[in-house]
Amino acid sequence: MFSKRKFNLALAAVLMASSVGCSEFLNGKKAEPEVIEFSDARFACLQAIPTQLQKFSVGEAEEKDVRGGFDCMADALRYFNKRTFGSMEGAYTVEEMRKFFGKYFLKENNVTPEFAAELMKIKKALLGGSTAYITKEEIVRLIEMLQVVRDESVQLAPHVKILLSQTKSEKTEWESISNATEQLRRSLQRLLEKTQIAKSDYSFEDAKKALSGFAGFIKGEQPFAPYERYGEWVPVVEAVKNVLMGKRAQFAGLYQWSESLDTLIDLYELALKYHYSLSDLKVEDQIKLRQVSQFIGQGLKLLSESHQMKTTGRIPVEDIDYLIEQVLPKFPTHLRVKSLKKTYRAVLIKILDPDRKNDSRGLLGLEKKHLATLQREFNIWRLQQSFVDHVAPMSASQKDLIEGYRRFNKTYVIEKGLSDDPFEQKAMENAWLDLGELLQRPLPVSFNAEGRLTVDPQVPLQKQTWMSLTKANLMRALSRLLLLGYGDNTQGRLSEAGMTQKGLIAWYDDFQEIGLDLGAFDPRSANSGSRSFLEANFFTFSGNGNELMDHKETFEFVSTLFAAGLGTSEDLAKHMRAAECAVSEKDVFGNPLLKEDCFQFQFRKHIQVYFNNLPGMVNYVRSLTQAEWDQFYRHLSVASEVQGQKRGYVETANIRTMVMILHYIEGIVVLYDKDRSQSLSLEEVHDATPRFMSFIRTVTPVSYETLLKEGFAYLVFRGRIPGASDLMGFQWDKMWGIEDARRMEIVRLFGALKDQLNKPKN
Repeated sequence: MFSKRKFNLALAAVLMASSVGCSEFLNGKKAEPEVIEFSDARFACLQAIPTQLQKFSVGEAEEKDVRGGFDCMADALRYFNKRTFGSMEGAYTVEEMRKFFGKYFLKENNVTPEFAAELMKIKKALLGGSTAYITKEEIVRLIEMLQVVRDESVQLAPHVKILLSQTKSEKTEWESISNATEQLRRSLQRLLEKTQIAKSDYSFEDAKKALSGFAGFIKGEQPFAPYERYGEWVPVVEAVKNVLMGKRAQFAGLYQWSESLDTLIDLYELALKYHYSLSDLKVEDQIKLRQVSQFIGQGLKLLSESHQMKTTGRIPVEDIDYLIEQVLPKFPTHLRVKSLKKTYRAVLIKILDPDRKNDSRGLLGLEKKHLATLQREFNIWRLQQSFVDHVAPMSASQKDLIEGYRRFNKTYVIEKGLSDDPFEQKAMENAWLDLGELLQRPLPVSFNAEGRLTVDPQVPLQKQTWMSLTKANLMRALSRLLLLGYGDNTQGRLSEAGMTQKGLIAWYDDFQEIGLDLGAFDPRSANSGSRSFLEANFFTFSGNGNELMDHKETFEFVSTLFAAGLGTSEDLAKHMRAAECAVSEKDVFGNPLLKEDCFQFQFRKHIQVYFNNLPGMVNYVRSLTQAEWDQFYRHLSVASEVQGQKRGYVETANIRTMVMILHYIEGIVVLYDKDRSQSLSLEEVHDATPRFMSFIRTVTPVSYETLLKEGFAYLVFRGRIPGASDLMGFQWDKMWGIEDARRMEIVRLFGALKDQLNKPKN
């Protein structure tokens, strides 16, 4: 945006520097050779300049208008320079020129004294000399520069609608944006070469004042929306300038000015691409994803090659803070400035620089090492996305993926397209090996067409679409960042890393404020890290109940959290509101409460819509009698109750917990129902017991190992935490046979777990 304004200001300078002056005629002195003919038609065209500038600013100026306007100014300046004389020998003061052109040519859109002073600063930056006057020689040079400005304006005119966000097209082509910004780059670089700006002391404060005056000149007495809107973004432009250039950037020579101009145009190109193509945050195909990838890559390059990063090695936190303060209010969001500041600091300290060991002291800003970590993780994502694009242009089964993984030429992609640094190449190769482990899991992560996590024994045989695999790649990237920031032993392969309960609690603490702003966390709950750690250890496909979340559990937990806890839950809530289950009263998330009787009815009626990713659960619920369904729902409702639950109503937190529980139930059934009877026998429950042993040890006084192993089975079949006598009686019951545990018994298990976990610690 700075470059856009700078272009307008430069153009304004040329225009107004060409329209400032006075003569001895104005001072009452007699013109000797001849009388200036002010009625000459050659000057009448000056009256149209403000209108032509308006047209140019909204992309409606034709080439003949652009050329005609500049030629008119050039003719007027030649005539003026030849026929008039100022109070100074061979020069005119700014006030003389302002009054002269205001009196005879610019009657409706006159230049204010303040704007004239700013234009003289631009004149000095462009031509050199003084800010107090302009010489006849400088006017000659100004006329020559006008020809350059004219030619470049003609080249820019077809792109102005795109450059100044005036196009009405719903979809602007990605290449059109690149073409427009490249033309802007060529034009401004050519103008830069023709000026003295590299030797001047022209500042951003000067540019802000000039922009304000230019807006007043263009609109005259009438409001002109584009310039009103541009003015609102000046503080944002300044904040961006501070981030990339520094508050008091000093450019030594034309090369640094040219380099910095390129940086600003690169930034402006990114802003336009986001505005036109990426602001909907939707990725429907490979073309759109390549655009996103290109956008991120250009952004990282922009930061790493910015003037401030090159000269100081960092972007200070105060500059980042100021940028957040200016940008955030411009967008409709619930995010608070305070939350975003805390979050980005946590990212810098924990995720992008884990060697700091959570020490916030001495955090100076975004440094080169942070960008290096980001670039590495971005390249890992690109490598794995290249594999997805190659192996699944349409769809692929697990067998197809494994075969494609073995045949994919990762070395070529890494060396030719990603990095020539041997250490970075090694990091990508390690991540590639981690990917191979995830692809070969007995029950791999898979998303259906609606983006929901599929939990079905047939997943290995089912075809995964490009969209499904792309979403899985994003989940892998997020889980890697989580482990890097809050796990241990992360220096090599992440398959050898792990995150403790303490680590996940720290993540929740660092991200709690932004999670609350986004409506992802419940404000009534304390830190949920401990509970989430147990969920990942007990109920993910790879859960094993030990004291660490490894990379498989982390990937599966993150996938479940996003796809089920947030995605499916939101779809379900929207459907309930459409079914008129909502009341006017809102929950803590600002969403309407839902009448529970309506919710329960719609839940069962449309379960195949909400949970088409859980076919076993759908078939089970459909098979229940009304009484059985009421009982099943009651167990589910009890397990999802929140603090201060309003009876007879369902709220957002209830829905999220219900959805997660159903996914966890289905995961247990799919993993351990070996005979596909849609229930778990005692033997199958015993198979699942190891992942729950650590929990059973903490909730029962029994110490005998064999009885401990029966603890989980008792919990499943009887629905409560067992004591020693309970376990002894359970052994007797086993002799007579125990019916298989259905999903009804498993859902009851979650209520018992919740009761135990909510008990106050001694």
